[in-house]
Amino acid sequence: MVALAFAGGVALRVWAYRSALGIPDSDEGVVGLMARDVLDGELTVFFWGQGFGGSQEALLTAPLFAVAGSSWLTLRIVPIVFSGLAALVVWRVGRRTIGEPAATVAGCALWIFPPFLVYKLTHQQGFYASGVLYTAMLLLLALRLKERPTTLRAAVFGLVLGLALWQSAQLVPVGVGLLVWLTWREPRWLRSLPLVALAVVVGALPSIVWNLQNDWASLDSPIENTTSYAHRLRIFASPLLPMLLGLRTPFTQAPLLSSVLVVLVLVTLGMLFLYGAYRSRHQNASLLYVVAACFPFVYALAPQTLFSEEPRYLLVVAPVVVLLLAQLAPTYGRAVGLLGILLALSIVTLARMDTHARAVQAQPPRAPRDLAPLVATLDRLELDRVYADFWLAYALTFETDERIVAAQSKLERVALVDGLVLASRHPAIRHRPYERAVEARRHGFVFFRSSLETGADRTPGAAAAARIEQLRRLTVELEGYGYRRIAVDPFVVFAPPPA
Repeated sequence: MVALAFAGGVALRVWAYRSALGIPDSDEGVVGLMARDVLDGELTVFFWGQGFGGSQEALLTAPLFAVAGSSWLTLRIVPIVFSGLAALVVWRVGRRTIGEPAATVAGCALWIFPPFLVYKLTHQQGFYASGVLYTAMLLLLALRLKERPTTLRAAVFGLVLGLALWQSAQLVPVGVGLLVWLTWREPRWLRSLPLVALAVVVGALPSIVWNLQNDWASLDSPIENTTSYAHRLRIFASPLLPMLLGLRTPFTQAPLLSSVLVVLVLVTLGMLFLYGAYRSRHQNASLLYVVAACFPFVYALAPQTLFSEEPRYLLVVAPVVVLLLAQLAPTYGRAVGLLGILLALSIVTLARMDTHARAVQAQPPRAPRDLAPLVATLDRLELDRVYADFWLAYALTFETDERIVAAQSKLERVALVDGLVLASRHPAIRHRPYERAVEARRHGFVFFRSSLETGADRTPGAAAAARIEQLRRLTVELEGYGYRRIAVDPFVVFAPPPA
């Protein structure tokens, strides 16, 4: 059973990697470029251009680049390995909470489910894979601290919690649930609270120092709070939780079954949750129920949770979800049946996500997997510096090992400065040095072709139509400065006059 589950998880990841879902993007490119900077001795605390999302995965990727060279495949090794490690730690948590063979089922389940986790952690997004692994580790360490609240165990728990909070603020709801459960089940741990607090500070020290130097920018939300707390809780319950469970398809929100059946499944799971919480109230398994119960109420405090397209912020609770589900499989026959159902949910959901990705024109546009035609065109035009949209800029820079540097630009306005046509500076650019490098010498502009035309197959809304018109005026202005238009599908390159 374990071997088949392992093979199924490998097959899912190979398929996701090679499908439309596996096309690299600029978010991955940023992590890869950060890892390259590590090899050059340049360290950052957070994901470029923001005050959250720790750099730990980039730090671990750098040695792989040093040995195997940088590539998209090498870049994705860390999150894929973290997925496997999280499954192993979940198994150890399960042995202390739900017993065997359910613990083994839970470990296998996390390797093949939830489907969105398989997709997301096949990419290198910087801090999502480590968030899942940290949740599993903190569950295990909390159980160990409850079993024997020694000084060493308290210090290790605090240190890992601090590292987790530096890496991802998404771990805050998990941490709150853990502390509530520890205080309820083993109040003696509070004697070590000063030590735990000190260890948390040590683990989160890079984040704390950075915030002291940047006016606590990590506490500033990049999202305007336009929804109520109650609305964000409602979004958690539907559609995000059904998406995590494979009952709805991410991005489209389409139900796997009829809406009535989806609600029926959720109600059934909710009743089982309440029954399990009552039955395990004096057992270690109560940890799972306390963390799961606390999670949505703390999670919904963050304005970012207003997004309903994908359950990205729910991934950190996936280890708890599979441990709860694994309790339905106390025998070998039920274990095979449950894992078969979870694998089927992942296969169907990933297939539906792939169909959507192939059929729908992404907005904003995303770079294709093969950038070779664009690179060849830029080489022919002797252009190694360009302005580009975010969703191309860092992917192109990473793909070419920084031989071609693309500066992230909103492509809104240009001006002639010292003989060079410069784009207006991006107010929230990920990496300012690339912008300065492009400004310093002869450069081109790269647009997505779909951003310059409405197309016969789609009618843009008012905002999209205004953006298309703005880009068209910009290209006319570039042509007025002597830039030539060169089409290289799906892009349009504007090359400056010969030097």
